[in-house]
Amino acid sequence: MLIETMQFGDETNPYASRWSVAEIKDTHTNISVFSRISEEYTDAEHIFEFGRKTASILLQTKAASFLFAVTLILPVLMIGVGVSNLEECPLDPKIPIFVLVGGALASLKILQVMWSQYHRRRNREGLTDEEETSEGANGSVFMQRSISLILFLWFVFGNYCIFKVRFPSYEQTLEDPDNWCKKNVYLIAFISIVYCYALVGLMITLLLIVVCVVHCRHRRAIQIAKVVGS
Repeated sequence: MLIETMQFGDETNPYASRWSVAEIKDTHTNISVFSRISEEYTDAEHIFEFGRKTASILLQTKAASFLFAVTLILPVLMIGVGVSNLEECPLDPKIPIFVLVGGALASLKILQVMWSQYHRRRNREGLTDEEETSEGANGSVFMQRSISLILFLWFVFGNYCIFKVRFPSYEQTLEDPDNWCKKNVYLIAFISIVYCYALVGLMITLLLIVVCVVHCRHRRAIQIAKVVGS
C-alpha cells in the first residue's frame, strides 16, 4: 500500500533524504498517524531524531489520550489515600507524604499533557490563532520541563522509600508499636511505582515496534524502486 502512494518524479536523485525516500513526503495529503510518521521519517536526520518525533506523534493520538485519562485514576486515588493516612505509617512517615505529593504531581502532569494534546489537535485543524499558539507554547515549556524534572526526582525518592522497607508489617504490635505501615498506604505506593515502570516499558516497546516497521517498509520501498528503475 505504501508503494502505491509513492511518486518518483526526480530521476536524477530519487533518494535525496539521507536515509529514506524523499518523495514520500509529497504524497501524504491526509493526516493519518502513519502518514505523519512517514513524513517525519523522510525529514529526520538520523534514527534517533525519527524516534523522538514518532514518540511525539504517538503521544498526540486519541488512544494515548484515553490511556492518560485512565492513568489519571491512580494519582487521584493516591491523593485520597495520602490525605487520609498521613500518620498511618510510623515505620517510615515519608511514605504517605510520597503518596500524597506524588499523586498531586502526577495528576498535574497528566492534565498538562492532555491539555497539550488538545491544543495541538486544534492547531492541526486550524482552530487556534498562530500568534496565540506561539505565546502559549513559549510560556508553558518551562513549566512542563520543571514539573517533569520534579516528578522524576520524586519518583526516585519514592523508589528509595518503598524498596528500603520491603513489605513491612501491616498491623501494629505491642512489642514494636512503631514498626508497621498501613497496608493500603504501602501497597498504593508500591503499585504506583511498578505501574510507572510498566507504562514506560510499554511505551518504549511500542515506539521501537513502530520505528522498526516504518524503517523496514521504507527500506523495502527503496529496494523495489531501485529494481524498477534499473
